[in-house]
This record gives sequence, structure tokens and C-alpha cells, in this order.
Amino acid sequence: MEQEVFAFLNRHQLIPKHTTVLVGVSGGPDSIALLHFLKNLQFNWDLTIIAVTVDHQLRNAASAEDCRFVEEICQSWGIPCVARKVNVRQYQKEKGVSEEVAARELRYSVYKEIMREKNAHILALGHHADDQIETMVMRLARIATSNALKGIPVRRKFAGGEIIRPLLGVTKNNILDYLGKYRLHYRTDKTNEDDTYTRNYYRMNVVPLLKKKNPNLQETIQTLSETLSQDEQYMQAETKERLEKVVEFRENKQEICFAADAFLELPQALQRRGFHLILNYLYGTLPKDLSYIHEVNFFDLLRRRNGSSSLDFPSRLRITNEYGQIHLQFGHQVSAKPAHSSLLTVPGEVLLSDGTRIESTMVKEAPAENEATFVFPLDSVSLPLHIRARKAGDRMSVRGLNGSKKLKDIFIDAKIPKNLRDNWPIIADDKGVILWVVGLKKSETVQNGKGMNIKLKLHRDDN
Repeated sequence: MEQEVFAFLNRHQLIPKHTTVLVGVSGGPDSIALLHFLKNLQFNWDLTIIAVTVDHQLRNAASAEDCRFVEEICQSWGIPCVARKVNVRQYQKEKGVSEEVAARELRYSVYKEIMREKNAHILALGHHADDQIETMVMRLARIATSNALKGIPVRRKFAGGEIIRPLLGVTKNNILDYLGKYRLHYRTDKTNEDDTYTRNYYRMNVVPLLKKKNPNLQETIQTLSETLSQDEQYMQAETKERLEKVVEFRENKQEICFAADAFLELPQALQRRGFHLILNYLYGTLPKDLSYIHEVNFFDLLRRRNGSSSLDFPSRLRITNEYGQIHLQFGHQVSAKPAHSSLLTVPGEVLLSDGTRIESTMVKEAPAENEATFVFPLDSVSLPLHIRARKAGDRMSVRGLNGSKKLKDIFIDAKIPKNLRDNWPIIADDKGVILWVVGLKKSETVQNGKGMNIKLKLHRDDN
């Protein structure tokens, strides 16, 4: 393993001599092997090595024992060790995230804190080639952009320095052979055998099948990851340069303006990256409920040529198209009328002038409906959805009724005052098919029990 790791370090120039290196150590085989390797490198390269271990308090006494094990190893090797505890369960409740996400975010917050305390330039982590395979395969199954597919980076900026991963060029078996060669002890985490965790499922059930077809899969995947990363760096730089000629970035980072035609003249690959650069610029940290559907709706909005229309993104970011001029701004003011010309993203929400809001989500099962909710199959409509006011001659197909009915008659039957009818929110699909006169009538849709459903919900102050 030593030769492969040395070659990897030199090829990527990961560790300069005379520097301070933090090492994330869990007590497992990967991190113990990495710590031992760097310890052996310490004298010749004049490195200051500091171990950091984090007790996630998820496995009762076992978690604390892992930390004590790391501290004892470090003491015997003459390496300083910093140990910290984090409360994953509490963080989960506060943030509404999974156990895996909560543990990772808290662990990295500890790393950031210690890097600054110790004035360290590098944080070394023990991810290896098999971790890279798992990550790439997992992302291939659920990610729609090439940028996200590039996998675990060999290095990335972090806390004023860098995170590096020296073991990405070697496999788990290489690491176990190294541990056996030097008779190194390590801890095992029983949760790694629980395939209810997403990564464990891929490691135990998917990756072995791929390795049967390609015994050198780790080399293929790492080469692919590095190639995609290099390509993406170039594309990002090109996008930024071209975007600055088209888009007006305001210093307050609260709004952006540009002409739709100028943006759409960019190559499509740069348009997609430009969209994400704009969101990163405005948000800083992207909301977790952003999805590829928001991207689809964004480009649909850019291509509209008639009048004005808008759509709402998470965290009260509104995007408007006023006769080809695009404006993105936070904290938009609610207009005097409902957002009748607005696009309703899925997922997403639109705020109406009376303080109510309409929320859209994707659901697998079709839940029970009531007056304030409407559920229908995704494949039964043409996206994006629109919230608008009524138009002369509007008709809709009503549940339980053969044929269609005039919206005028629906309002009369419901005894809606005339002064409210013109501002009543109506939801239609992109082909103009009226789906819901909100709170009054729903269109006839077929629940086929297959695929995803769209759920619309009207939120009032009292619910």
C-alpha cells in the first residue's frame, strides 16, 4: 500500500513539507492505517500530526470506547489527540435531517473548529477507493447533473486550508493487508453491517456485482472522478467568465438581473452551470428542498415571451420575467392581487395576497383529500403548473360530472360574491387545463396507483 499512497501523494502534491496535518480518526481500519502511514512520514517531511476523534454518542458505550481507543493509540505513538463529543440526536430534531447527515455535519463542524484552533493547513481523511465507488454509484442512481457525479474529491478547500484524501488510490483490501503487515489493531462498527443505511446497502448489494464485471473497477472509477473534476473546473471557469458579460450581479447579493435572450444564447452546458452559479451566489448555502424540477421551471420561465410571469423558489426568492427581462430577488413583496401569473414549482409554494399560500409536493402514496388539498398523478398533467385568475369562457371537467362546466356557474353555485371571483386562485397545467378552483372544485383525474403524485395544499393562518 505504501508505494501506491506515496505515488498518489506526489501525483496530486497533497502534503507540502513543514506543515501541520490534522487526521480524522474514528478508530476504524481506514483511519488507523492513514494515521500510521502519516506517522511514518512525519520525521522525513517535518510534519506536525494531530489526530481528531469525534464521539457521535450513537452507540452508547461503544462510541466512547472508540474515542478512548484512539486516544490510547495516539498516546502510544506520541501523537497529540483532540477528542470531542457531539449530540447527533438533538441536532437531528433541530434540523430535521437524517442520522447520517446530522453526524456528518457535526463532525465537519468539529474539524473546522480544530483546524482554526491549531492553525492547521490540512485535514486528512481516510476515504479509500471503495468509498469512491460507492459514492459514484449512489449519485448515479439519484443525481441528474454531471457536476454532482464527479465523486469524492481528492482535495477541496476547507476552513482556510484543505481537506485531502490520500487513500483514494487504494482499496479496502489494500488497507487491511497494510494493517496486517504492521499488526495494527482497530475498532469495528457493527452499524456498518446494517444495510438499512443507504451507503451500506450499496456497498453490500450493488458494488460486488459491478466488481464481478470489472475487477479493476476502483481504478476506472477514480480515473472517471478525476477526469470529471478536471472537466468541471474548466467548465465552471468558462461559465463564470461568460456569465459576467451577461448577468448583472448586485453587491448586496440580494438580487440579479439579466436579459433572457442573452442568457439563452450561451451554450446549453454553460446555461445549466450558470443557473447553479446564480443560485450559489444568491443563497450562499443552497436550501435542501431545491431540486432539478426548479431548474426545469427556471428555463421554462426564461423562454416565455408574452407579458410577465414569475415563480417562487425556497427562502422567498422570486424570479420574474417582465417581457424578457429576468429579475431574481429575495424578500419579494406580496402584490395587491393573488399571484395569478405565477408558476407553481413542484415542489414549491406561492404566497397569495390574503396571506394564504399554496404548497406543492411530490408524494408516492395518494393521501386522503379535503377541501384544502388536491392530489393527482404526476403523469396526468403537463408541467409547470400555473396560478392565475379566471378568464372569459373558462371551463373545467369537474369530478362526478360528465362533461365540463363553466367557471362562472361554479362560482354562482358556490354563492361566491362577484367582487371575489376575479381574484380567486385557479390552478392550471401548462396546456391550460384547469385542475383546481382552489377550495371549490377539483378536476376529474385518474388515480392509477403507479408512479408519483402531486399534492397541492392550501395553507391558511388557522391550519
